Amino acid sequence: MHLVTFERSSAHETRSDTGALADGAMGFESLEPVRPGSRRLGAVLSLGTYEGWVVDLNRALAIKLAYDDVGAPEVEANSMVPSDMLSFLRLGPAALKAAKMALDFAIETLDCFNAPDFLRAGAVEPAGRVRLCAPLPRPGKIIGASNENLAPNASNAEDSATPKFFLKAPSAVIGPDEEIVLPADAHRVCSQGALAAVIGERTRNVAVAEALDRVAGYCAANDVNSPDLEDESVGRSCDTFAPLGPWLVTTDEISDPADLGVRCVVSGEVVQLSRTKEMRFSIAQIISRAATIMTLEAGDVILAGAPSGVEVSVEQRRRIREGDILEVEVESLGRLRNYVTSARAP
Repeated sequence: MHLVTFERSSAHETRSDTGALADGAMGFESLEPVRPGSRRLGAVLSLGTYEGWVVDLNRALAIKLAYDDVGAPEVEANSMVPSDMLSFLRLGPAALKAAKMALDFAIETLDCFNAPDFLRAGAVEPAGRVRLCAPLPRPGKIIGASNENLAPNASNAEDSATPKFFLKAPSAVIGPDEEIVLPADAHRVCSQGALAAVIGERTRNVAVAEALDRVAGYCAANDVNSPDLEDESVGRSCDTFAPLGPWLVTTDEISDPADLGVRCVVSGEVVQLSRTKEMRFSIAQIISRAATIMTLEAGDVILAGAPSGVEVSVEQRRRIREGDILEVEVESLGRLRNYVTSARAP
């Protein structure tokens, strides 16, 4: 599945002109309306007439349970598939199974005669009526592998037997098409595309061979950083310096995260073109090592670090400036685009 966190357009309402719930034709008058602007957990449809549309998984499941005559369908749906990503991940495999059930139900219903009623019920929205947020708007923590994870023959790579890490503030996260804001005192700001792995269960001291079993899914990430600001973690933790998205792809759709293409483009200029197999340490090794240092929780984000590309050292990297458009594309995970602006004086 391609899981997303999304907001409906404020112009869209799920009530009819009479004020009654628009899903009354399906017999679900008891369901609460979906509030415009609230963040919801969804899945992007990838095939058919409704390709690109977003299924509200919690809403779709509530409708299915009501259709199956389950008592208190919304309460039950909330317990099985919460409407926010972090709560959803913390429920583990059972929530993923329920989400797949909701998605399958949505696909089947859209192919049936009652599809218009299902759409009016607010269970599925066209892409133009939603805004995609970061899949995880506020992760528990963000752990990144440092630039020593560059390929062994990279000019600035230091010898190291194990991965080394930095922490990035969860408050730095933004989603696709949002603005990266350059701090006034940061004159050098760079961008690095990275594979991000999202942890799906509590993990401590896991073997490399089992590390990927603890991952819920993967997404593209942009590790924006400035060497001007005090130390590595501070320079990576500025607000807006951790774009994630556009969606979280579940592990069943990624056959080999150890061999994915990573591409970073700044205003049309390719500044990074590489594959994850070129990294000094694999994502499994990174997760295993990180789990010996600290407990990883469901919803934590692991940045695999940048493999070697067109540019390697900080001095060589293209500095980003106001007006730039940044695009990070990871094979099978989609393209993450953001715009660059500068902080304004108070």
